[in-house]
Amino acid sequence: MKIIHCLTFLVWFGMGTVSVLAGPVFPYKAIGDGAPATSAVLTLVDGVASDPEGNIYISHRSQNRIRKVSPDGIITTIAGNGVAGYGGDGGPALEAALNFPAGLAFHDGSLYVADRNNHRIRRIHSDGIITTVVGVGEPDCCGDGGPAVKAMLNLPSDIALDVAGNLYISDRSNNRIRRVDLDGTITTVAGLGAPGYGGDYGPAEDALLKYPFGICLDREGNLYIADRGNNRVRKVDSRGIITTLAGDSAHSFDGDYGPATQSSLAYPTDVVVDRKGIVYIADRNNNRIRKIDRLGVITTFMGTGQKEFNGDNEIPAETTLHLPFALALYGADRLLVADRNHFRLRQVGLEGQTVETVAGNGKSFFRGDGGPGPGATLDAPSGIAVDSQNNVLFADRLHHRIRRVSPDGSIHTVFGNGKQGNAGNGGLARNATLHLPETIAIDHMDNVYVTSRSGNGWLVRRVDREGVITHFAGNGRQGNTGDGGPAVEASFHTISDITTDRKGNVYITDIINRNIRKIDTEGTVTTVAGANLVSLGEEVHPNGIAIDSAGNIFFSDSGSSKVRRIGVGGDIAVVAGSGDFADHGDGGSALEAGVRSPGGLAIGPDGALYIVEQTSHRIRRVDVGGIISRKVGNGTPGYGGDGGMAVEASIKGPFRMMFDQRGNLYFSDRDNNRIRKIDTNGIIHTVAGHSNIGWVQDGLEVHITVHNFP
Repeated sequence: MKIIHCLTFLVWFGMGTVSVLAGPVFPYKAIGDGAPATSAVLTLVDGVASDPEGNIYISHRSQNRIRKVSPDGIITTIAGNGVAGYGGDGGPALEAALNFPAGLAFHDGSLYVADRNNHRIRRIHSDGIITTVVGVGEPDCCGDGGPAVKAMLNLPSDIALDVAGNLYISDRSNNRIRRVDLDGTITTVAGLGAPGYGGDYGPAEDALLKYPFGICLDREGNLYIADRGNNRVRKVDSRGIITTLAGDSAHSFDGDYGPATQSSLAYPTDVVVDRKGIVYIADRNNNRIRKIDRLGVITTFMGTGQKEFNGDNEIPAETTLHLPFALALYGADRLLVADRNHFRLRQVGLEGQTVETVAGNGKSFFRGDGGPGPGATLDAPSGIAVDSQNNVLFADRLHHRIRRVSPDGSIHTVFGNGKQGNAGNGGLARNATLHLPETIAIDHMDNVYVTSRSGNGWLVRRVDREGVITHFAGNGRQGNTGDGGPAVEASFHTISDITTDRKGNVYITDIINRNIRKIDTEGTVTTVAGANLVSLGEEVHPNGIAIDSAGNIFFSDSGSSKVRRIGVGGDIAVVAGSGDFADHGDGGSALEAGVRSPGGLAIGPDGALYIVEQTSHRIRRVDVGGIISRKVGNGTPGYGGDGGMAVEASIKGPFRMMFDQRGNLYFSDRDNNRIRKIDTNGIIHTVAGHSNIGWVQDGLEVHITVHNFP
């Protein structure tokens, strides 16, 4: 099993307890903690291990957590706060941040974690404290010959420990297997570092590997490597000589009942060896577990090659799998299989006993929906709004959806089926198509307005409180027509922002037409600022827009690097920005400050004006006395600072923002693919999104072939 190495743990450990790792019942009911493991949702499991007490540990990568299934079948979280990131060393593992945890190994009361995207190996000690034992967090190589804590790893995928406690690491994107000795020194034991195939029958450190994944050791100290990119399983004997144990390099299925060296595998991702010397391989893309006996003959142990779920069967070879990924031995006579795309962890007797699901209900959090917001994946989050119940709605632009983060932290898609288009008017918004939704607004009745392109023109669609979507404005043609008539017949050129006032009127900025238009509660469109903006004698290009409680209209002018106010009487005045295309002036008059790239605007509960500076990577505040200061962001593009003061955090490409009823500020950190929150104490947190992008759930089947993956 994947505790110390491939062998059953009872050979090496006594029956001492590891109760500290049990941890409390973690308050994340949305992911199933405290309930039977078979009722929990398990999306994207990257690693599995067990301990001498019969607890099973699961690397729940999509949730950035380590889960535990107790012998009585109850699942809890023992590590990871659900936020993708790095932090928490020296403190409780439950409060630490992980980033796509992968392989696991249990040894001498501690659980070791390949913290993949943090490029580190971390250890959860028997007292529940987490520390980093290998890696500085930089995706590079190497540090061989020196302390492991100062070495560099690159997306480590798996780990194993031998009986003495030496740690082996599948340093995937460095194309190496590394070893950390008991004195903490790291070396390379297999792989030259360049991706490729070669070196059999010679020293393993001179051989070529190609993106190795799972590893294990047998009781004689032989090392086994799932050499995924080469479609092989390699073996490094106790002398350090490498050979191919299985696979002929072809990405296909072939060779059962013959020599394993002449068989074909398809992206093998893990390997374990039982105490009898039988080798089991997660033959991922063949949807099978392959078995190599002591004579070197390969057969299919589990799986039919078909991916449709056919239940737990009495005969493993008649039980379907879908992209099986991770393996571990469980006790002396059972094998654990992470059946990734069936969203289950399954166990099977090594002597062909009944297959049983031990965790997972077969359902998935589809790219985070239904789970905690920080576990979801976003792609170019843009417009943002907060409704009367403090739900945060945002445009997940490149996913063609509007998503919602509820006050309990869970995320759901509320509008859009993910398909690109503008169909579905008159029906439920969740079934409609959206086309790159850009900005959104919400009125006092919780009606939501969404802007999006339609060909060269723009549309505004409205979703009422019942969830029905309708066409609200825009004829889909590029232009500047329609004043005095129905908004649905009007043309716009490039809508840059949208907002509402207290009466339910909708205001739209058009950055190319250089005007601001209003749609009243009867649906009639008029221009409220156009010719009067031209008369200012500057290149005025309205961008972001906000309206205060008195009805004053504030808009950011990206043409002149200023923020202006249109009073209720129609007078226009500059409220921030000297016109310098530069950043300066914090602590002084906003009129004398440089505001380089004013974008989204918001009015705070204290009447202050907040300004997003998209290319300056910060948010600034102008108080009622006209003094400007920095509210969010240190000005350096990047991601960091969660849990600390917002003014010291790194953000990248902030776009739009809005306050909730409690005074918390939410903004779309667009280039970081996150929604972030600044509470009333000035502390910043991520409420949705992490470092990866895309919609198709990681680990699910993608119909594309990539040969040289990282």
